[in-house]
Amino acid sequence: MRLKTYEYIGLLIGLFIALEPSYIHPDEHFQTLEPILQWWSGYKGTIAWEFLPENASRSITILKLYYTPMLWLNDYLFHLKPVGLLYLYRIQNYLLYTVIASLFLEFCEVSITHKTKAKFFIRTSYVTWVFQSHTFSNSLETILLLLLLFVCQYCIYEVRSGKSPSFITSFWIGALISIGIFNRMTFPAFLVLPLLSVFYHCFISHWLPLAFSVISASVVSAIIIFFDTKAYNPVNGEWIIAPWNNLVYNMNVDNIAQHGLHPRYTHLLVNLPLLCGPVLILLLSKRYILKLPALSALSGVLILSLFKHQELRFLVPIVPAICASINLESFDTFIQGEVILTIWFIFNIVMGLLLGVFHQAGIISLISQFSSHDIPVHVWWKTYSPPTWIYANYNLTVSTTNFVDNIEYVENVNWNVTSNHVVDLKGSDVELLNETLTNFIKFTDSIQLILPNTVMEQLEPLRKEWNFTVDRETSQHLDLDHIDFPRWKTMKPGLKLLNVSHIIS
Repeated sequence: MRLKTYEYIGLLIGLFIALEPSYIHPDEHFQTLEPILQWWSGYKGTIAWEFLPENASRSITILKLYYTPMLWLNDYLFHLKPVGLLYLYRIQNYLLYTVIASLFLEFCEVSITHKTKAKFFIRTSYVTWVFQSHTFSNSLETILLLLLLFVCQYCIYEVRSGKSPSFITSFWIGALISIGIFNRMTFPAFLVLPLLSVFYHCFISHWLPLAFSVISASVVSAIIIFFDTKAYNPVNGEWIIAPWNNLVYNMNVDNIAQHGLHPRYTHLLVNLPLLCGPVLILLLSKRYILKLPALSALSGVLILSLFKHQELRFLVPIVPAICASINLESFDTFIQGEVILTIWFIFNIVMGLLLGVFHQAGIISLISQFSSHDIPVHVWWKTYSPPTWIYANYNLTVSTTNFVDNIEYVENVNWNVTSNHVVDLKGSDVELLNETLTNFIKFTDSIQLILPNTVMEQLEPLRKEWNFTVDRETSQHLDLDHIDFPRWKTMKPGLKLLNVSHIIS
């Protein structure tokens, strides 16, 4: 009964966090809402490299299928501004995930008591509250994986009942595999071991349903390829196969190095503990090690660990699978259960607050104040890239830095554009900031600088030439990238928008 109460509290905490403006990683905007809003509303903004026609490494069709219904409802029913639409999507993602996770657990081959405890861990996990509510392609990947594991488990149930796999089940296995791959190239990593099990239990003696699954996957893939090709409209007339293009890009180590290279043990020794926290103490149950959820978790960790680019969010889809597979038999028998429960709550509340409430939260709060309004030059420095779709600006120009021989420049910035211009300086040094301000001041005196409080001290060398006055400020902004222990000034939360003026000597 107590676990059930905590479970409902966890659901409410998740709804609260879904309505907070935190910002975990740029890809939650630039791989989803940024391209889809530019297509739907005609806004101008940042175009991620994956969506450039010459790269075409992400499926536009998958985005349209998942995000268009809410856009249509917003246009004809809700009429929300961009930040309201963002929260609407987060609630949609969160509720959809909790429902599908419950459905997934119902067909897991575990005891009722185990299901209850697994559901508790899923609903009180900060991964559910934060990652599954945000608009990551990884969040959709989790939903698709749970649906596929549910269908695969049902397929095994059909065979054990003395039937052959139905054509509907076979169709959905093929269709979900296809949709999952076109959503994220990493999707097969979670499927290798589970699909081997399904093949052994279901298809090794039922070749016709297997053939139907293959046909289903092929037809769905062909449809997605057709619509992606229409969307990208390549000049050479070639078919656009987005997952293949993504794979080719990621096989080049030089390309991956631009996004960060990690030791191959990062997923196992760093990311997995950060996602699962104290439940890893329980380890996987020997009783359930050969069940589909455990096989999926093992498959995902092992295969994704082969690659050198290992981000935390890549393992998000295995969290519900691990919760369904851990050893919960001895959870109530001695003090270990109470200790784990206490540590679990502390761990998830802390991570939920850090990532779900405060992390880079000032960015969305600040941009939302300028939605559908003309702006001067906005120079963003030492922040995550601003999600420009929230500006809701049809005339926006976006510029950023470029690299030549690993040296950062601002050669691609058009200094003549002095209104509705967003310049993303990312983490560049103060000299490049000074160069940017110097070039813009030749054409306009309307320049605004956005930066976190953690780097305010770095402006000191510029104060002889520039005057910075605070225009807007929010304290709900946590910048973890520029903390320099033990200097306390670099730990101050908050984000400022400064009006910049040149001091005439």
